[in-house]
Amino acid sequence: MTEEREKVLFAEIGKYCIDISKLVFGGIILAGIMDWGLNRLALLLSGVAAVTLLAVTGICFSVLSDNKKQ
Repeated sequence: MTEEREKVLFAEIGKYCIDISKLVFGGIILAGIMDWGLNRLALLLSGVAAVTLLAVTGICFSVLSDNKKQ
């Protein structure tokens, strides 16, 4: 794989992870509002963990794609 393709791939994976983290965040808010009898603490903890993991992964891939430019 060429360096240019790797840069584009890393940038797209970074955007994808950040978008998924935003969707998970929205899902947590909706699940909390809907009051479906879910354990709110478990929902909040697992949601925060998922959002953090996806956001950090997305940022790491974005940084890797920027480092490939140099």
